[in-house]
Amino acid sequence: MDISVVTASKFEQPIKDAPSTISLISRDKIIKYGWLSGNEILSRLPGFSISQDYDRKTVSSRGVYEGWNNNHLLMLIDGVPMNDNMYGTAFTWEITPLVFMRSVEVIRGPGSALYGSNATNGVISYNTLSAKDLKKKAEIRYRVGNQGTHVFDLLTGHETEHVSFVSAFNFYQTNGHNYKSLDASDDEEHTINESRSNYYLFNKIEGKGNLEGFSLQHHEQAWEYTTGHGWLFHVPDQPENMNENRRLISLRYKTPDPSKKFNHEYLMRYQRHGVDWNVRLFPNDFTSGGVNYQYGLTELLNTHTSDIFSRVQWSYGADNKSSILGGVEHSYFFYGGDDLHFSNANLNGDFGPTTGNQFIEVGEYFAFLNRHPMHNLGIYGQYTSPKFGDKFQATLGVRYDFASFMFNDIYYDGPGTPEDEQLSFDKLSPRLSLVYSVNKKLTLKAMAGQAFRTPSPSELFGSNTYLLGSNIRELRPEVITTIEFGSDLQLTQNLNWRFNAFSTKFEDQIAYSVSNFNLSTNLYSLTTIGIENEIHFKVGKLDGFLNHSFVERIDEVIIDPTISESKDKLTWVPQQLGNLGANYSFSQFTLSMQVHCQGSVERRDSDRDASADSKRGASVGSWASLDMRAAYQPFDFLEIGLVGTNLTNTKGKLLKNNLYAFDYQIAGRFILLDIRLML
Repeated sequence: MDISVVTASKFEQPIKDAPSTISLISRDKIIKYGWLSGNEILSRLPGFSISQDYDRKTVSSRGVYEGWNNNHLLMLIDGVPMNDNMYGTAFTWEITPLVFMRSVEVIRGPGSALYGSNATNGVISYNTLSAKDLKKKAEIRYRVGNQGTHVFDLLTGHETEHVSFVSAFNFYQTNGHNYKSLDASDDEEHTINESRSNYYLFNKIEGKGNLEGFSLQHHEQAWEYTTGHGWLFHVPDQPENMNENRRLISLRYKTPDPSKKFNHEYLMRYQRHGVDWNVRLFPNDFTSGGVNYQYGLTELLNTHTSDIFSRVQWSYGADNKSSILGGVEHSYFFYGGDDLHFSNANLNGDFGPTTGNQFIEVGEYFAFLNRHPMHNLGIYGQYTSPKFGDKFQATLGVRYDFASFMFNDIYYDGPGTPEDEQLSFDKLSPRLSLVYSVNKKLTLKAMAGQAFRTPSPSELFGSNTYLLGSNIRELRPEVITTIEFGSDLQLTQNLNWRFNAFSTKFEDQIAYSVSNFNLSTNLYSLTTIGIENEIHFKVGKLDGFLNHSFVERIDEVIIDPTISESKDKLTWVPQQLGNLGANYSFSQFTLSMQVHCQGSVERRDSDRDASADSKRGASVGSWASLDMRAAYQPFDFLEIGLVGTNLTNTKGKLLKNNLYAFDYQIAGRFILLDIRLML
């Protein structure tokens, strides 16, 4: 009930005093509930609903539907930004495993005043284990279950006189939930393939003695997947090859003793993201726009992008518990061309099929950028006041971000050759939080803030491809403005109630436009209000949570002509969400259960016609799923468990937006044997 968090202000403070709506999830809770990914954690918190777009499981937030290309979350690992440099996405599904996490902190609502771009709907911050956190020298965990699923974890750590290190490895493989469904091509059902696999290697070295404060991290991950309904919603009629990989290396120095008045931090992080795709977009003998693709449409791409992120930060804490924090961050993004980009269509011309199914070079994937770098500079400051009368405390923060780059207009058709042009985006992100401790049991909060997301390189520079389209001259940054009122009430020693009411205006959300062949564009602006209630309880060896969320649309402005307005009716996401979780430990046994409920989801008028309604219904029905885990630890070094998800085998659906004949299906009953060895 009385825990401390860091992410809200970048210094440790009790969660009830944090100037944001924040949750902390411990490693112990992650193990007891059997969670595999950040998405599973998020979906058990207020305000987050399970969604899907294309092949990717996403998490929608506070009434805003999330698409494939970004999820409007900032992902931190030990305070270091880890979002993908190509699409801006936070990789919160199983490709970022939880094996090396000590705890997870989640901020709901804007976080750009401290963290800059991407922190619009929230921040998910992973805090990793150190060698001193490990009770044993090594932990081996193996999970095996139906759907051809195998999950292997290895975790080890050691300390010497000068350094300590932690290493972890995760491997995940599954055939996935494969089922029959319509797609966009005809009235015949096809098998939806959701098989995927990935691995993740994590290494962390921390200095001791004279080296204390230094840390070096290495993250290596690779994943392979299938596209489900297909990236143009035509189930692939030929095998695809979808592979991606990332390498991240960070070096940081941070003042070892945070209790000192003056603290400073210096950070540098390198990221390389590579893709190797063989995408089947149209099946054989398919006609689109009056053009027949006798041999279908295939696109082959092998490329990578890189960035270097750096940060310098200082903070000063006074004796009266006030503090001042400031910093400068810079990101340098660069692209060196493609290793391979071929297609059997003229993707750098009229997009028609080639003669005789010939595969030809089609030009660079990010041709607009033309080897120019993209710079992002952020300057931020934060003041936390003294706690007046041990009752009232204010936090004021502001950040200025400036992104700039040179580009070439590849569609220039004037005389001579196109000249370099410069484009820039800038944004000021403020926040103000007021926290009032009425007494030892009740704390009230009033919070207001603004956040933004700069368009990602894929949204700005995509070219010579059927996979996406850029809108470089017209694309605007997304901006979200949120006002929140919250309370934290300790009803009894073992019962805590947190309440939050919010109003959010999300302007110029960027997503793929159906009307413009996957053009990345600003689709709409949405205004939403809602309430979130959560209860945490602990009685003896039983502890758990109960939460409920309700959201309502009060206004919107539609930009994309293929999307109809729904100014006073929430669409595309459930209006109501609920979660119940409990775990109980006795003797050598641990039992846990979870119930997740999603209310019905309304479609927009532009998503409906008589044919589509007859195939998938006028709305998406509500559903609930039951998960359980039971574990037995006969020895100090061994735990054996069973994990079951969707045990009732609920046939729930996740909305497919726009006018199609199908929705996505949630996974059916899933059972895992869970074996942990602690050596």
